[in-house]
Amino acid sequence: MLLAQEGSPPAGGAEFGQIVLAALMFAVVFLPLAVFVIRERAGKRTVIGRVADWMGRVGGMPRWAAMPMLVAGLSGLAALIGVYWDVPIHMELGRDEGPLANPSHYPIYFGLMGIFASGVLSAALAKGDLPARTFKIGPHWRAPMGSIQMMGTGLVGVAGFPLDDVWHRLFGQDVTEWGPTHVLMIGGGIGVVIGIQLLLAEARQVGATGLAVRVQGPVLAGAWTMGASAFLMEFDLGVPQFPMLAQVVLVGLIGSWTLVFARLSWGPGGTLFVLAVFLLTRALFAVLPAVDGLHVASLLPYVAEAVVIEVVALLVGAGHGWRFPVVAGLASGTVGLLGEYQFSQWLMPNPWPAAHLPLFLVFGALASVGGALVGAWQHRRVSDVAALRERPTPAEPFRTRHLGGLVGALLVTGLMAAVVVPADPPPGLSADIALSESPQGQEISNPHGGGVPRWVNATVTISDPELAGDAVWLNGFAWQGGDFYTAPLVEVADGVYRTAEPLPAFGQWKSGIRLHAANRVMTLAPIYAPADPAANAPEISAVSGPRDFISEISFLQRERKTDTPLVLWTIGYLLVGAIFAGMWAFFAWLYAAAAAGAPTARREVSALP
Repeated sequence: MLLAQEGSPPAGGAEFGQIVLAALMFAVVFLPLAVFVIRERAGKRTVIGRVADWMGRVGGMPRWAAMPMLVAGLSGLAALIGVYWDVPIHMELGRDEGPLANPSHYPIYFGLMGIFASGVLSAALAKGDLPARTFKIGPHWRAPMGSIQMMGTGLVGVAGFPLDDVWHRLFGQDVTEWGPTHVLMIGGGIGVVIGIQLLLAEARQVGATGLAVRVQGPVLAGAWTMGASAFLMEFDLGVPQFPMLAQVVLVGLIGSWTLVFARLSWGPGGTLFVLAVFLLTRALFAVLPAVDGLHVASLLPYVAEAVVIEVVALLVGAGHGWRFPVVAGLASGTVGLLGEYQFSQWLMPNPWPAAHLPLFLVFGALASVGGALVGAWQHRRVSDVAALRERPTPAEPFRTRHLGGLVGALLVTGLMAAVVVPADPPPGLSADIALSESPQGQEISNPHGGGVPRWVNATVTISDPELAGDAVWLNGFAWQGGDFYTAPLVEVADGVYRTAEPLPAFGQWKSGIRLHAANRVMTLAPIYAPADPAANAPEISAVSGPRDFISEISFLQRERKTDTPLVLWTIGYLLVGAIFAGMWAFFAWLYAAAAAGAPTARREVSALP
């Protein structure tokens, strides 16, 4: 393990040398790409252009689609392999020495650059027979809308790296998958899939045919399921830092969006093909963590939702109205999520509790309806783009074309805003913790941080037994000492619990009692944490006695700076949120613009400088 170390890494931004090296890596990729673009747009023959022509002939696709789609697909796969490797590294070993000290960051960084490069390649190769609707880059340069979307999503992902360093310098490190700039990188990386879907539809519009074209459709739908599910990784691993309702909403959204799109696109059995792609890729993502001795993420398989959506399609039909997505979303978000509840009992480190299932089904049903509406909207735009030729599309009112998709998007956005922010514990909540030495510890996968081994058992008396008795989870927890552990406490009396497994109290370990109470309260009673001078965090000694439950984020993210002015936090969140929201709004506009209106003059799009 390349990250094993004895001391505490820096808690702020990267060293200047690593910034220079990252910039050089960027230049190595994009300077040759810039030369290619200049030569290609000047009408000169290039090696890349000749290869793109050959790939187009072999694949039955235009030159601006075949090679860029392959580059984008491989780049997105590399980035996700890196993400599924990176998150367990941080959970087991803590923060990095710097962005280039972590081996998992290389496939992420080069993957995101490859995604951006794929959009640039497609735009540069855009000559000859182009779609009816194109994006004007210059006086004699127009590109398919899918090219622009791939370029835009890659740009957001790549920009996440320098923004991440700025964020760390201002606010300290946030060792969580859902850190604001991390969301930009992951969102930018996975967004390439819907860009490829749009580019494929534009290729079909100009006559792309053949096996490659037919196969890529369902493969891309499965890839979208796989990519979007990356946001569930902390839940899959067992150390989520956001409420379980967020997991329920995301499962409902992702499952209904991707599976409704699949069923509308490929008819009976389309959802099963998507599931096959999803499950195979998740097996691929498990390889590097397993080889590296890290925890491997589990998963909810979307099987129940897929079966329900297939049944709904048979019963009510999968026509072009809004009835099918609404009914499919409701059924998937109730009956389907009941099935996923059962899968959670078998597969999830933190199973969905039966006591909270009614509330979960309410939020899950709403999220599923929203996701199904978005999936149906996306399918219709893809179908319109593929069918659009030299004639304008028939005029349709807004409510027919876009209202369902807009309602779905606003619904899921509102749901996520309502459930994603953890709440602090109620005042006065505390635990009386009695520690006893354990003669035997647990196996550590990647020992680091030194210290004399000490393992303790804890008996915990919680001041509010009713709150603990209705918990979403109540776990003994430890991480970042070379492994991580989480296990439910065992109730021994009313309000009194004991740890099921001994907890480490030495070295770089951070241990405590996690309590997630309905519906968003996430709190922790600390047991042990080392002194962290780089983060200005004092030692928490492992001794018996009373402990206040604190905001969980203040313990799990001890590296966050506490002296940064609130106004900077506000500006930072608003800026990142605006970029993320703007990215999705831009994508929706590209889809709508590609599918509607009079075609661009054919002579203008094929003219050379």
